[in-house]
Amino acid sequence: MKRVLVINQSSELYGADKALLELLDHFPEGYVPVVVLEHEGPLKDILEERGISVIKSPVIKISRALFSFRGLLKIPVEFIRSQYILWRATRDLPVSLVHSNAISVFAGAFHCFLFRRKHVWHVHEIIEHPKFLAALYPRLVYFFSDRIVYNSNASYENFRVRYPKVEKKSLVVPNGQRRAVPFLSEAGRTEIRSRLFGVSDESPVIALIGRISRWKGQLLLLESFIKLHTAFPKSRLVYVGSTPPGQPHFLETLENAIGASGLPHVISIVDFQEDIWPVYDAVDICVVPSTEPEPFGLVATEAMLSSKPVVAANHGGLTEIVEDGVTGFLFTPNDKDDLASKLSILLADASKMVSFGQAGKRRAEAVFSAERYAASIGHVYDALTED
Repeated sequence: MKRVLVINQSSELYGADKALLELLDHFPEGYVPVVVLEHEGPLKDILEERGISVIKSPVIKISRALFSFRGLLKIPVEFIRSQYILWRATRDLPVSLVHSNAISVFAGAFHCFLFRRKHVWHVHEIIEHPKFLAALYPRLVYFFSDRIVYNSNASYENFRVRYPKVEKKSLVVPNGQRRAVPFLSEAGRTEIRSRLFGVSDESPVIALIGRISRWKGQLLLLESFIKLHTAFPKSRLVYVGSTPPGQPHFLETLENAIGASGLPHVISIVDFQEDIWPVYDAVDICVVPSTEPEPFGLVATEAMLSSKPVVAANHGGLTEIVEDGVTGFLFTPNDKDDLASKLSILLADASKMVSFGQAGKRRAEAVFSAERYAASIGHVYDALTED
């Protein structure tokens, strides 16, 4: 069996973390994963429950906080610590290759450079700002990798237009996912709607599920909801998710905006839910209103696997997932009026919600399956380990 050192940026259960979990659940035959995480969290707990080896180590994550005087001083310390920990953990454990599951983590790149191991760098991000990082990242990733895997054509093009040379090492592998839990019964759906959302009737529930952050579009959706609520007074809005660590101000801003909207009685904020599938079953429309391009859009495939129509911003990887007018609608990015218009079409036609949801489920199962995803990653591993 060939060991793969998989380095992840967080121990949470958002986008790239969920994609990694799906890969580990369907890991390519002939390979054994050893996962490197920096912090405690739900992902680490799940991996250990499943008997997957976890190494706790700094991953040298590049973030805005790093570009401060104190952050810059930490880089050499984290570099030495991470490489020492990885060296000790793998010196008696042959490793065939390293898979870095985000371009924000550099521990794997440095490890492969020092110890001459094969490196797969998995791009789950689209970086547009700051511009110097957007220009630098494709060059760094190209230099430090043997193979670059992108989760969408959008994330690939973001690199290619800035550094065409990456084409030599690049492969697009859309994220894959499965839904392994049954759908809620009507009684279960009613219970979730009442307990989490405070909805006691069959009012249509519009949901934004995901990080509460600068660019995920919570405030944009709120403006659209205010605009359409007069025409659809029974509609409800639910936000499900938490803020990034150390950034509670995003939640405070959203709460203040809801308070000032005049509609706090029909809007709910629900904290991050580890078991997310019952939440999808309890809502009626899922919205992905990201104000900047999504590299992929795992929330969209989750919603589609749950037979929900998706209304998404018409940019980034979302355009490769949502079929406009078939599985949902694409709206003009950052346009609250267009978003309100698309949502109104669904609110006015319950049969369209159902047909879009059914079409979305078929598409997600056919195009974005976990099995297809893992098999494609397996081909990447084979090509590198057979050299």
